[in-house]
Amino acid sequence: MSRAILFLDLARTTGWCEGEPNGTPISGTMRIAPDGSDSPAVFGGMLKWLATRLQAFRPRTIVYEAPFDPRHMSKTTFNTARMLLGLPAVVEATAYSCGVYDIREAHVNDIRRFLIGRTPKRQEAKAAVIEHLRGLGFDPADDNESDAIAGWLFACSIADGRAGVRSTGLFAKTE
Repeated sequence: MSRAILFLDLARTTGWCEGEPNGTPISGTMRIAPDGSDSPAVFGGMLKWLATRLQAFRPRTIVYEAPFDPRHMSKTTFNTARMLLGLPAVVEATAYSCGVYDIREAHVNDIRRFLIGRTPKRQEAKAAVIEHLRGLGFDPADDNESDAIAGWLFACSIADGRAGVRSTGLFAKTE
């Protein structure tokens, strides 16, 4: 049986990373819907993309970055709150409908603490994560993909403690 993990950094442009713990993952970003799209287009785009992905790649576990509680975000609009909470619901329903029942969330601060040992502010954190991943031999195209790779490494370390060594430069690939 597959032990593969699919990690999702949910947004209109979703970062994803999938593979077996201790294996070499594949990753990328997927534009779920164009800028300005309303929630039905975004949610429908996620449903379609994820259902297609799950037919091709059968992970045992799906982990997504937990959304921030919109009640604690001072400048969040209702539409943004709907996206923050709606995308995880679409992922959970799609995964369940496709036979993936191990669905989890991971908090961004836990992922950053695991990978870089601290939880700096957003922009500094994104740059530090990308730099750390490049030191490990990954080459994320953008911060969506880097967040997904970081989340995948974190999820793998929980699923299989031996996978955690990949998050340190000591075990990075060398040329």
